[in-house]
Amino acid sequence: MAAFLRVKRITIMSTPFILTVTGESTIPHPAERALLNISVETSGPNKASVSDSVLTTAKHLESLLRSLSPASESDEDKAASPLAHWSKTGLTATSHIPYKDDGTAEPRQFDGSITFDIRFKDFAALGAFGEKLSALPHVEVKGVHWILTPATEKSFRSRLRREAAQDALEKAKDYAEVLGCFDVRAVELTEGGEGMSGMGRATQSLGPRTRQLARKGGRDESPLEFQPEEVRMGMEVEVKFHAT
Repeated sequence: MAAFLRVKRITIMSTPFILTVTGESTIPHPAERALLNISVETSGPNKASVSDSVLTTAKHLESLLRSLSPASESDEDKAASPLAHWSKTGLTATSHIPYKDDGTAEPRQFDGSITFDIRFKDFAALGAFGEKLSALPHVEVKGVHWILTPATEKSFRSRLRREAAQDALEKAKDYAEVLGCFDVRAVELTEGGEGMSGMGRATQSLGPRTRQLARKGGRDESPLEFQPEEVRMGMEVEVKFHAT
């Protein structure tokens, strides 16, 4: 009688090694717009005087901006204008009672402010505008931010996503190789937020000295110049991999 040996196939399932890594992508690009946050503000004991001072300066500022705005809605006039956009973004009027160190109340103070959002596409014109701005009272430049157009931002989003995912994959492969794993497979991806940074500076500030020179009719030898910096677009993704 012949004897038969039955062999049972046994499959051993290995538990995959889990790696969670962050992929990053950064793309620098020259700034296309200069965004100015400007505030016209003052305070004093007379409500009417405060309001009049703020409104008068705001009208002067609006006049400057209109002189730089496109003469019409035609593409030619829009292209020739150094401004991309401007608008008044806020109007506030408040009051408060200040107190001395000994607790004695002082006369009520009234505060008024009007804020502007101004976007330049011609950076040379921005410097000339800054010099005119310095002659106006009660004006404070809150900051200059360098930004890109929405069209440019959109055009780089696909590249950011691809490069961030590729960076995550390369990191995972590096870790897996050192740990003795060679089959790396992505199983989960979480997209992080997009980031953008771009701050510029002026070679001459719009501080008290500049305003004092303007009021006296003086002239500073160094012109006001703005130096844009590159805008850096960034993205992060978190990717989970199984490696065996």
